[in-house]
Amino acid sequence: MRHDKGVAGTASAGVAVRPPNQLLFWAFPALSFCLAIVLGGPFAFLVPDAMNYRLLALGQRSQVSSPFSARILGPAAAEWIGRTTGLGVDRGFLFLGLVCLAAFLLSTASLLRSQRVPAGIFAAVFLMPFWAKIFHNYYLPDLLHAAILAVLLLALVNGRVTLAMLLLFPAYLARESTLLAALCLAWAAWRRAPLRAVFAGIAATAAGMMTSHHFVQSGAMNSEGLSGGPYLLGKLVWGFSRNILGWPLWVNTMSLCDPIWRVTLPQAWHLGAIRTVGVCPLSLWGPARVLLAWFGAFGVGPAVAACFLRPIVFRAGLGRRFRAGREPDPGGDPALSAGPAIAFRFSLLYGMISLLLAPLLGASVDRLVEYGWPFYLLALPWFFATPSLAAFRAVLLEGRGIWLLPLHLAACWIAWLGFSRERPTPFYAAAGLAVLSVNLAAYAILKMPFRKQEGEVIGQTV
Repeated sequence: MRHDKGVAGTASAGVAVRPPNQLLFWAFPALSFCLAIVLGGPFAFLVPDAMNYRLLALGQRSQVSSPFSARILGPAAAEWIGRTTGLGVDRGFLFLGLVCLAAFLLSTASLLRSQRVPAGIFAAVFLMPFWAKIFHNYYLPDLLHAAILAVLLLALVNGRVTLAMLLLFPAYLARESTLLAALCLAWAAWRRAPLRAVFAGIAATAAGMMTSHHFVQSGAMNSEGLSGGPYLLGKLVWGFSRNILGWPLWVNTMSLCDPIWRVTLPQAWHLGAIRTVGVCPLSLWGPARVLLAWFGAFGVGPAVAACFLRPIVFRAGLGRRFRAGREPDPGGDPALSAGPAIAFRFSLLYGMISLLLAPLLGASVDRLVEYGWPFYLLALPWFFATPSLAAFRAVLLEGRGIWLLPLHLAACWIAWLGFSRERPTPFYAAAGLAVLSVNLAAYAILKMPFRKQEGEVIGQTV
């Protein structure tokens, strides 16, 4: 993608957009790395589902049900590290988590710097507790999968489109939801990726699916007796009812409450081991946690997204980002022209879909919302650095814009503290309303100056 000459220099609105210097480039990821270890390391083995992956690493695959049994890459790597060093699988998981955390941090920093993102964005990204939270789950495949995706995006930005497509194979072995990533990548690469990269992506995804299916077959059946499409559909219905409507569902295979209503299914309607379904009493536990996760996990990211995705800003910057990469730069490498455009489009689509699907995929909505990290950590900062949005940056950096970073850090740390242990529903609700209020305050700071200078902005950017 061709960068406009005004990216690093003084923009037309009089504001210089300077990438962080070498010291800041290393300092922010290093600080995040240390904080993640201190805050996220203790009691990692107690996180839900950690035992499933530990059993896989110990070779007890027959005791692990799907979909956990398909996520073999992390446990296999931890087992190899533990056996090679003689330290055991638990230290193997820890060492793997440290490597993945370092790779994730450095890849993210490199991706931000490649698009000349201002130093203030580095502070907003790397001072979040997001890094401690994802490291705390190093027994789970989340950190490994995020590191692979970050390296994949870095390969795209550097013009290694075929290599990026091949990374879908290890990503699929880390987590089967890579199928969504593959579909988003196919959309992002449409009319931009060379044919060899397309075939590489199809082959990598197919190989990952077949390998994953093999390990599922050798594992145990889950308590519901379902797999594949029926299991995913049931999970979506269960998540929507519990986390959005506040009416948890009850089934005979998972007794989480004393149902207020139940019914026995006819023989023809049996779903695996599910024979009876019902409804639990109304509970705001799920919706309150969704509110806290959506508006707190990434600070004031929702407020920034709401402001920068307004139609006027879309026309000024986002539309150009979407259209970029179809034609190579004259005299340049076609891959280097298309790669950043593919990475941006993927980060935007995959991140938004992950954020919207999070409440439907399980009870740990705080962890599931973090799957949308490409949207908040990459797509929005890259969009902010678009040269044609120089006038918007000028407005943002004037006056009350100085309060955005404190508000951002306040929101994400409130959410982290709220999710650090199990809390009663009133606490989640109060914390959720608090982070929502912080986002509304940030939106007001962003929106009001924009309204005053919209005429000038249109003249400079459209």
